Amino acid sequence: MTTNKQSAISNSAFWRTMRVELIRAVFSIRFLLGILMTLAWMMLNAAESVRSYDRAIFAGVVQLIRLGLDGLQSTGSVLLAISTVPYTFSYLAEKECGFNKQIIERVGMPTYGICKVAACGTSAFLMGVSALALYIAVLSAAGIPHTVRYDEVKGTYAAIAVTMGSGWYYGMKLCHVGLVCSQAAVFSLMVLSFIPNSYVGFLAPLIGYYMADCILTLLTRIVSGPLWSLVSPMQLFWGQPLPDIVPSFLWTLFVLIMLMVFFGICFFIRLRKEHI
Repeated sequence: MTTNKQSAISNSAFWRTMRVELIRAVFSIRFLLGILMTLAWMMLNAAESVRSYDRAIFAGVVQLIRLGLDGLQSTGSVLLAISTVPYTFSYLAEKECGFNKQIIERVGMPTYGICKVAACGTSAFLMGVSALALYIAVLSAAGIPHTVRYDEVKGTYAAIAVTMGSGWYYGMKLCHVGLVCSQAAVFSLMVLSFIPNSYVGFLAPLIGYYMADCILTLLTRIVSGPLWSLVSPMQLFWGQPLPDIVPSFLWTLFVLIMLMVFFGICFFIRLRKEHI
């Protein structure tokens, strides 16, 4: 009976901590700032290729989403850094003032670590989803049509908008961009557990992305092959690692989720070493 009571108390503390962390992560100015920054980033990307309202009407919402998320010539992969804005730095603030030690003493290190990773990843996911949904809503309100021309999107995820409808494409991209933001935020959280510096945390996803891309480029020059696209950060984050839509999408989701889990485990291990 005592064991059951302890288990019930532990579960109660876990869910209470999780609820508090999620509320702090989502209902905040930082979360809204992240949405606005992401929306501005997508608009700047799209504006690079579409410079007039008539061109926007001709392109359509689907094409503008592609340009907004994949047109990275001027702004680069800044979305990865923006993903750290909603809640990643809460860990650093709590660590600097010693508040995390008090929380760990009350709820335990496993509960604190799991809830922090979950809140960080969830807030970044919701930030990306909310920004893209707002982007679609703004384009729709501006009278941009949802039509798409197959010859322009053949061989890409957007082809599903022709075969199954635009809603399917929107759903795919909402899930995709959310997971990209989520793994970037958790990666930054992991880095902050080793290097507690806000500038490092903000730039860590960008540096990690370009470093991984450079390493992969060197490896492809040594050993060429089509399978490298399966682990290419550029293809996984912004492109399409496989020619077939469904296998490519499922593989991308799997890799992004596994990356997020791996980064979360590394954060948890580091946290445990600090508080043994």
